[in-house]
Amino acid sequence: MKTLGIVAALLLPAGMAAAEGWTISDLGSEAEREICMNKAAATFSSFAMKQGIEEVVGQSEWTVAGYDLRGSGIDSIIICPIEGGLVAPFLLTYSSDNDADARQIIHDRVVDAWNSQ
Repeated sequence: MKTLGIVAALLLPAGMAAAEGWTISDLGSEAEREICMNKAAATFSSFAMKQGIEEVVGQSEWTVAGYDLRGSGIDSIIICPIEGGLVAPFLLTYSSDNDADARQIIHDRVVDAWNSQ
């Protein structure tokens, strides 16, 4: 729950926020976590196929992460927490090299892939 509180505080200022090395977007809501998780996995599969890169994905009970989305240095994670009875997914994209322009481009492409599911 502490993690959810921290993440919620990050999301309060805007639907999309950026901090040094991070970009965050609210992805709306889903009725069930399983739907969110399946959509998240399909998002990273679609992204990898469109970008012509190898799909490197990790998954937990309520997160799906895509790694090396630009070859290296940029990773994204879709988190599917339950808030008020609905799943409230959001996307975090991180760049280790602090290339904000590249991070934003990759982030926007992952959001587009999510919206295409």
